[in-house]
Amino acid sequence: MEQDKNPAKDLSNSGSTWRDYANIVSHAQGYQLDEAQLGRVAAQLELIGMVAAPLLALQLPAELEPAPVFRP
Repeated sequence: MEQDKNPAKDLSNSGSTWRDYANIVSHAQGYQLDEAQLGRVAAQLELIGMVAAPLLALQLPAELEPAPVFRP
C-alpha cells in the first residue's frame, strides 16, 4: 500500500496552516520571523505546494529506472 506523499495534503488534513509550519520550522532553524515575514513565507509555501501538487500526484511505475548519476 503506497501512502500519499503530498505534503500540502498532509498539512491541510492536520488542521495546521502554512503559517504554523513556517513558524515551527523557522524556530527550529534558529530564525525569529515577525508576523509580516511569517505571512510572506506562508504565502510562498502555499504557492510552492500548489505548483508541486500535480507532480507529487503523478504515480510512477515501480519498474521505472532512476536517472544515471553524473560523475565528472
